[in-house]
Amino acid sequence: MPPRMGQKSPAIGRGLLLLSSLLLVSGDQPPDTADPADPGADPVDPARCRLTGPGLRPDEVVLPARYFFIQTVDRHGNELTSSPDGVFEVSLSGDSARGPCHVNMQTLDRHDGTVMVRYRVFVTCRNAVLRVLYRGQHVADSPYKIDGPIYAEECPCPVDSLEDWLASAGCPASHPQIERDLSPYHNVDFDGVLAAATNQFSHAGSQSFCNYVVKDNQIYRRCYGKYVGFHIFMDAILLSLTRKARLPDLELLINLGDWPLVRSEKQLALPMFSWCGSTETDDIVLPTYELTEASVECMGRVMLDMLSVQSREHVPWEQKQNMSFWRGRDSRRERLRLVDISRERPDLIDAALTHFFFFKAEEKTYGPTQPRISFFDFFKWRI
Repeated sequence: MPPRMGQKSPAIGRGLLLLSSLLLVSGDQPPDTADPADPGADPVDPARCRLTGPGLRPDEVVLPARYFFIQTVDRHGNELTSSPDGVFEVSLSGDSARGPCHVNMQTLDRHDGTVMVRYRVFVTCRNAVLRVLYRGQHVADSPYKIDGPIYAEECPCPVDSLEDWLASAGCPASHPQIERDLSPYHNVDFDGVLAAATNQFSHAGSQSFCNYVVKDNQIYRRCYGKYVGFHIFMDAILLSLTRKARLPDLELLINLGDWPLVRSEKQLALPMFSWCGSTETDDIVLPTYELTEASVECMGRVMLDMLSVQSREHVPWEQKQNMSFWRGRDSRRERLRLVDISRERPDLIDAALTHFFFFKAEEKTYGPTQPRISFFDFFKWRI
């Protein structure tokens, strides 16, 4: 059972704001591209190319996979907007307790004149040197000598100051959406909140949530409901954060379902974090568990994530099918209704269920199930 944080928790707003900031995608963004003055200018000038991103400072920013961007530039100083003719060769060398550093490296062409490089280290790496070559020539300021140790994602090596970690990672000082969502919760009576939550969300077969407490950078939780297996996703992101920085003591509620829980008309505002929201609910929306899992496990157990998808060429809008497309499991009655609408108006929407769990008795009506499709195939439709 999680330890109680006390009757009042005036710091909860600040703690939740910091936690939510960490859950959002942070770090340097890819450079803006511009049309070159001479469209035919080539080849790439390695010395003029520009490198940006947290992956150039791996001793300062611990991420599951470090990354940086290469903006290609021609010999006239013009930014290129198409794929380079050659290939960038990137390597990270150094020493570890097990010998040479074990590093997975990946170079991704973004098809707009920029190249993204990402890499994952598996043990602490020291005396590291990052080299970026194009046709055998060093790019920009390569080689980059890394002064401090490069910690692996799994290293329990938190820095004492969370603010310093946020600054090093390039996180913005504030997020308007987070501040707006947290504004009603400056002081939270968690004893009352937890009692209200267990009373309101007592349908064990269809509603599940967890009460988390972070105390002295240790994580405790107690879950409520019948199906609570999705706590593994919140466990993973919280554990990842505590390995990077010492989190403030805080307490929070996490909805484990695919549907928001907190109705707006309720008198007692419940600070429930969810992976989904709506205009009729007050759940505090977090990035989905698929995004957080992909962020923690990228270049490991998961290869499809927010970075890797950038290497796929975009489907032009005019080539997309002019209708809606949906696939998913039967987690809500509204999804079954979506199948009804699809059958009534197949010219507007193609909707089908891929798995029955909650409404197995109605599989004959709303089946047969359809196979799952590739993530990238969803982009063939406009909605």
